[in-house]
Amino acid sequence: MAAFTSIPAPARPMRRHLSHGFTAIELMVVVAIVAILAALAGPSFRDLIDGWRVRSAAEEITSTIYYARSEAIKRGGRVSVRKNCGTGTNQEWQCGWIVFTDANSNGVVNAAAPDLDTVLQTFPAQTGVNVNNLGNTAFFTMDRWGQINALGAASFSITPEPLGVSSRHASALCVTSGGRIRTTKGTVSC
Repeated sequence: MAAFTSIPAPARPMRRHLSHGFTAIELMVVVAIVAILAALAGPSFRDLIDGWRVRSAAEEITSTIYYARSEAIKRGGRVSVRKNCGTGTNQEWQCGWIVFTDANSNGVVNAAAPDLDTVLQTFPAQTGVNVNNLGNTAFFTMDRWGQINALGAASFSITPEPLGVSSRHASALCVTSGGRIRTTKGTVSC
């Protein structure tokens, strides 16, 4: 008997399955679609941001008035709110504002004795909005009962830049002398 030897089969070349990525054309198509969608969504985001900025500024002024009223009641009066810059007109408040004790009720922070005033809180400049005091004053004072300017009222118009009063987000913040605050949309007057 002859020994049977097996002849090995010829080795098959192994096929490797390569992972294929995106081609440059496929990538460019996806980038173009994303760019078109972003261009369509851009204007609506601008409108959303304008509304948020106006609402944020109105809430900041409201919290300022409530804070100044509570401090005036606690301290027996003579607490003022003043715009925080000397530039522009008395009406323009978008540069920010401060709340301070006002010993002589002159609306100016006096750093020298005997009329030593203390800054209680500082509010930063508002970006992207115009904040105007409708009373055209640089400050208002709270008395010991929390009333503004001895029964006078303070009101603000808040509009997004650069649209101004033509924006649908334009608002007015109407404040009565007793401290009741009402926000009106679509108008800049009380």
